[in-house]
Amino acid sequence: MYVTVIGECRFSSADEHHRLAINPVVWQDYNTLYGISFAQLNYTYAAQCIGMAFGCVFFIPFALKYGRKPVYIASTFVVFLTAVWQACLRDLPNMIAANLVSGLFGAVGDTLVQMTVADIFFLHQRGTMNAIYVFVINIGSLLAPVAAGYSAHSQGWPWIFWWCAVLLGINLLLFVFCYEETKYMVIDGIEPRGSPPRREGTDDNMLSSKSPEEFTTAVPLQQTQTQAGRPDRSLKTYWQRITHVSVTPGGFKTFVRHAYQPFFILATFPATAYTALQYGSLLSWYSVIAVTQTEYFSVAPYNFSTVGIGLLSLPPFIGCLVGAFYSGPLSDWSIQWLARRNNNIYEPEMRLYIAILPILLGPAGLFLYGYSLAKGAPWIVPCLGYGIYGFAQASMFGLSLTYLVDCYEEIVGDALVGVAFIRNGLAAGITFATSPWVTNLGLWNSFTSVGCLCLGFGLLTVPMVIWGKRLRELTSRRYAIYADLQSNPRGQS
Repeated sequence: MYVTVIGECRFSSADEHHRLAINPVVWQDYNTLYGISFAQLNYTYAAQCIGMAFGCVFFIPFALKYGRKPVYIASTFVVFLTAVWQACLRDLPNMIAANLVSGLFGAVGDTLVQMTVADIFFLHQRGTMNAIYVFVINIGSLLAPVAAGYSAHSQGWPWIFWWCAVLLGINLLLFVFCYEETKYMVIDGIEPRGSPPRREGTDDNMLSSKSPEEFTTAVPLQQTQTQAGRPDRSLKTYWQRITHVSVTPGGFKTFVRHAYQPFFILATFPATAYTALQYGSLLSWYSVIAVTQTEYFSVAPYNFSTVGIGLLSLPPFIGCLVGAFYSGPLSDWSIQWLARRNNNIYEPEMRLYIAILPILLGPAGLFLYGYSLAKGAPWIVPCLGYGIYGFAQASMFGLSLTYLVDCYEEIVGDALVGVAFIRNGLAAGITFATSPWVTNLGLWNSFTSVGCLCLGFGLLTVPMVIWGKRLRELTSRRYAIYADLQSNPRGQS
């Protein structure tokens, strides 16, 4: 069930990444058939990023109020409609509008999946589960262009979107009939997960002296009810378990609070700002690669067809495979080893100790890709750079996301909304800037600046490792207030 949940969430709600990646595969066809320039096509890419930036702000409050499932279903249905729309469009305004709507409704995949992970997995499992998330997201964003290239070549470019519509339709049925709500609901005052809630005056993420094994033992609901003097309740039926709406108590004020609270959390919790900058910058540099590869690999000396451009996604996918293991099982093993050496006390900053390798390899991959492309080197050289960057991106995605969830589990929904807003806002801005950036500076100088910026953002990890715990202590009182508002929806903001 758990693996099914993660797989379903990723393939369906994160289709924005899937189609954000396959659009550039057929830009060459758009340019030839409809006379749309590559600079104009960049606007469609940026429009989707803008939609993704604002989508979470609009829709995550619904997930907190009415449950994860209705938001998954609604977003999947609308993105299904935009896939049909993109298969039928033939002009630039429709392309921009379709991508904007697709990003707006598909954006929930950036936060809702991590919320689901926090709902059902324990701390020492989250690195692996987030690695699975990153791995599956990269199946969509990096292997989909390979299939799209062959599909566009043999069936015509509209079929890449018809196939998206078919797969989204299947996922919609899976969400309706197979997905069980994971949002914790308080029943008759029973406390969650068999563990005491965090309260003001406690370190917000200390594991005290518990070993990882102790955190795998949750108190069953029936046992808790019996201990509280309440009678056991029968198991829910299938139709009760797949209920579509789970309403959390609280009025309109509580609902609206979740629309603005993410920005307060982003501004006042350093770990949230750190994760937003890591995620946003890494996606931005990926956008630079994505919007330049079609333009440069479709002409001499490469002259790649749509099939060849699609196959360019294989190197970063291989890198992401390694990165998913690095930020997943290896990360979970490392924090258990470090916690044992620290008197069985775990600090979230331990997640970041192994980040130094991807921090250094990310800029190296960008330099290799940009410099070799500028010099017209054999295609294997920029592909090698792309693969190295793929490893760094997947590693830092997994490590930073898991670090954020470890730090602020009780407010992870609102925190991730702020992260998604910054991430997609940065990607949109960089995408708009890529064409004039490359035109004015040239490919060589552009990737010099991109690589240096990537290194600068990555090195923000160092102060987080050194002072992260102290910063969490300084914000523990504020965290307790926000956590209490999450668990007490009738509380005042």
